[in-house]
Amino acid sequence: MTGKKHAHAGHFHDQAGKLYSYAIGADGKIVPEDGDIHWRWTGFALSDARARSAIAAIPDLPAEAQRCLLSSGRRVYMKRSGDWLFGTLPDIHHRHYADSEELGLFHFAFNRETLLTSRKKPLQTIDDIRRKLEEGQAPLPSPARFVDAVITHLLDLLEDKLEDLFEALDSIEDRIIGGRWAGERERLAPLRQRAIVVHRHLFLVTGLFRPLTSADIAATAPEIASALDNNAAHASALLHDSEQVQARALLLQEEIMARLSERTNKLLYLLSVLTAVLMPATIISGLFGMNLHGIPFTESHVGFWEAAFLSAVGSAAVFLFVRRLGKKD
Repeated sequence: MTGKKHAHAGHFHDQAGKLYSYAIGADGKIVPEDGDIHWRWTGFALSDARARSAIAAIPDLPAEAQRCLLSSGRRVYMKRSGDWLFGTLPDIHHRHYADSEELGLFHFAFNRETLLTSRKKPLQTIDDIRRKLEEGQAPLPSPARFVDAVITHLLDLLEDKLEDLFEALDSIEDRIIGGRWAGERERLAPLRQRAIVVHRHLFLVTGLFRPLTSADIAATAPEIASALDNNAAHASALLHDSEQVQARALLLQEEIMARLSERTNKLLYLLSVLTAVLMPATIISGLFGMNLHGIPFTESHVGFWEAAFLSAVGSAAVFLFVRRLGKKD
């Protein structure tokens, strides 16, 4: 295929809204504009209104695919229209521009000769694939291979995040069992939040393949049919793992709350016992503190010690009584 045949990919798109445009040869590597171009990948920034105008002006692009590229919705899917396959894929916001745990989306549409992508914010998976393509580390022989690479790379990122979550949970669990759980509740809260975000990503990926039939894949991307099946199975397995992470995190939180409740009950019990033991002394000191006639021991030289003895005997009696009740329980 000649560069002239693909010249429209560079000329019809407004340069201000176009993030990049790569001419790619049959070996899946970037080639010069005057080289043997097999297909072209053009990326747009939807934050630029001129990019929207450029996408709307692309000839031979199905209306559904155009709406997909311009969409601002959060629906994740893949569909076919003629010889075009298009849809919206989940991604992770780029670590240099936002919280890498946040959910991002990008839109794509491709046929045998053209790949179009659009997004609002920088995304991690797309940038990783683009950088590897520029460095020649990950050739993309066809646009369909790009979709496979995106899904595979995203699943790898999510799997790494799941492994980090499992390790963090193991650490928290060891400290709880070892009795050093005092500060683990603060660690567990953000961990649960991260687990929920990963689960949402995986849930979206597992639902990605449902609208597609084998006929759709055979007509537009037969070279990645087996890869999509593998990715679907991988996503389902990771989704199960993410559910296990959430279940473990919830159990650990319940264990921490149970131990916290147990410690609180012990402190309340100690406070109650201390209050009961000191109650006789409080009563006696209150009685002897009244400025009235007829108070015992007022004429005695050791009256204070006699009153103190009565307080001690009363406190000891109450303490023994409470202790006996505790043994019965």
